[in-house]
Amino acid sequence: MKRFILGSLAVFMIAVPVSGSGESLQAGDASKGVAVQMNADAESGDAGQQYLMAVRYYHGQGVERDYAEAMKWFKRSAEHGNAEAEYAVGYMYDKGIGVKQDYVEAMKWYQRAAAKGNDNAQNQIGYLYQHGWGVPIDYAEAMKWFRLSAAKGNYAGESNIGVLYERAQGVEQDYAEAMKWYRISAAKGNGEAELNIGNLYHHGLGVKRDLNEAMRWYRSAAAKGNEEAAQKLRILNGSERESSHDGSMHEAHHD
Repeated sequence: MKRFILGSLAVFMIAVPVSGSGESLQAGDASKGVAVQMNADAESGDAGQQYLMAVRYYHGQGVERDYAEAMKWFKRSAEHGNAEAEYAVGYMYDKGIGVKQDYVEAMKWYQRAAAKGNDNAQNQIGYLYQHGWGVPIDYAEAMKWFRLSAAKGNYAGESNIGVLYERAQGVEQDYAEAMKWYRISAAKGNGEAELNIGNLYHHGLGVKRDLNEAMRWYRSAAAKGNEEAAQKLRILNGSERESSHDGSMHEAHHD
């Protein structure tokens, strides 16, 4: 199954540094004095410190994990125009984390962040249009937002363009174009793109069928924690073992 990718491969992007202030979180997290100062700065209305406070509650870094508290601080930061916080609020509404799932509300916050050039929000908007979540399905609109995201080097947006070409959603089916975008994304270490490349080789879509090449890409994706790739790898390994007994290659299951 070729899957679209959420911002950061369905991983909340605040899990890693996404700005200069994000980098300071790791450096100061262990200091009680820094934490006290962070609280004071956040309470005083510092948007950057409010964002970092939200990150702490979202991940349970130095505090008990509390998604409702994280949302409170993300919203405070977002109200000061912090695009990263706007994206985070949208993501939590999108996934129903700490709040009731609400795609319309998610889109509202994504649009605010995207207007400031946030590439993760742009990718998510495309994802909502592709699925018709909170908006009518519109593949052309999805492609527009994926391209905006990809233009900034967002690996999720790049891979999602490939999926649209592979599935012929809003564009003519073009496996070569799909492969091009998957490779661009995979070059940045995207396991989902590696899975999709493996699928193309596995089933001979736009390329000569090559199970060894498929296994190579599945193996790389599986090493990054992609369970679907690991499952496909097990299937192909099983097929190889069976072929050694009966002289024929058994077809792996299609998703």
